[in-house]
Amino acid sequence: MEFDSVLLYTALGVGILTLCNMLKHVNGLFYTIKFCSSKYHLPPGDMGWPFIGNMILFMKSFKTYGNPGSFVSYFVTKFGPVGMYKAYLFGSPSIIVTTPEVCKKIFMDDDNFDRGKSNSASSTASNQEDKRLRRITTVHIRTHGSLSFYFDRINEIVKNSLEKFAAKEEAIYVFPELKKPAFEVLMLILIGGYETSQKLLDVVFEETAILIRGFHGMPINIPGFAYNRAMKAQGVITQMFKMILDERKLMIAENKVRPVSNMLDMMLDAQDIDGGKGLSDDTIVGLLLQYTFAGYESVAKVASKTIMHLEKHPGILHKAKEEQEQIVRRRPSSSAGLNFDEIRQMKYLSKVLDETLRVNSLIPIFRVAKTTVNLNGYTIPKGWKFLTFLWSFNMDPNTYDNPMEFNPSRWDDMETKPASYFPFGVGPKMCPGSNVARLSLSVILHYFLLSYRFEQADPDKSKTKPLDNCIGKFKKLSA
Repeated sequence: MEFDSVLLYTALGVGILTLCNMLKHVNGLFYTIKFCSSKYHLPPGDMGWPFIGNMILFMKSFKTYGNPGSFVSYFVTKFGPVGMYKAYLFGSPSIIVTTPEVCKKIFMDDDNFDRGKSNSASSTASNQEDKRLRRITTVHIRTHGSLSFYFDRINEIVKNSLEKFAAKEEAIYVFPELKKPAFEVLMLILIGGYETSQKLLDVVFEETAILIRGFHGMPINIPGFAYNRAMKAQGVITQMFKMILDERKLMIAENKVRPVSNMLDMMLDAQDIDGGKGLSDDTIVGLLLQYTFAGYESVAKVASKTIMHLEKHPGILHKAKEEQEQIVRRRPSSSAGLNFDEIRQMKYLSKVLDETLRVNSLIPIFRVAKTTVNLNGYTIPKGWKFLTFLWSFNMDPNTYDNPMEFNPSRWDDMETKPASYFPFGVGPKMCPGSNVARLSLSVILHYFLLSYRFEQADPDKSKTKPLDNCIGKFKKLSA
């Protein structure tokens, strides 16, 4: 009887393992058969389980192992250093890109690749129209003059926020708190200069957080799933921006507007080159949504990580603080405080930011093939996603000595940055707000270095999600 039971359980175990092994190859077999014609030539790879693909391994590499490089390493080790690998991620057949050369080809090719975000106002626009929209919306955040226009208000937002952090008795989560001033700066640039209901902006802030959390998850639009909540949040944000747009148009009709000072005003003021009509309401709202989606969380993440790195490396913190103190000492006695031109003097702080961007480029950048494309010897079907992991370039020991080490001084010996270093992307769709981001980060770190320290409540807490889990107190230094 005991022997029969052992035999039964053994057979059951073997059966389950066999079934699991078969299921693990179903996804890859399906797409191999679907694209088996001579028209396509897919790179090697592993497409994981049905429906979920490689998401378990992807999430483990971030949350369990604390090493996003382990996900890419799995493909490189198993299939060799070919630079491109097929996978199934975020509910879509995908190509993982692991070389900067291929990555740049994708970023530079506006004809064949798109961001693929359904919330983008330009996702269905022609290339020419997309370029026109980007020109209209970004001209006022790229130049020296336009950035200086926003400087005083950014300065005020940062100072007030750090004061509030330090005044709190309880410990705070760094990243969520820093999202608030980053969002305030973004709203200043998008719609600022007028009195806008704080309650309305609070709704946009909360709903955008839901949208960001759910948008990059599995695209399961069923109640209870994050993606479904994200789609609902997108609808709420759209309604909020429509209300703001209607209010602004009413002010224009009543001649209560000020000179053009934000992106919304610029879009309303923009006219077609043919002297025809301006941008439609739907296009304007879509663009506001697009820039809100992409425009502030990254600043808060980099600020959070930079503060953590500085606190972890006292020597680097001392050197960065010394530079800021020298800037203050050179300041005329008549000066009221930090001014825009002093940002250019922050040479070492700029290297600290470059190093933070290098070692913390964890999130993949997405593109979608708009048509069947030939790339690096492979033919990839239309609609497949491309995921580029900048982290794998930035941790290349052939480019950087001791790549895992946080060392801003490594940039001293580089007359030009490596060709593989492009934290804000490259090509026609590179991040248009990179200058604003660096300006905001410089202001945050200037005041932090001079007047504050961060005391982490639990330094040994999760190494895999430090941005979410890092908790502690901002302490104001005595004068």
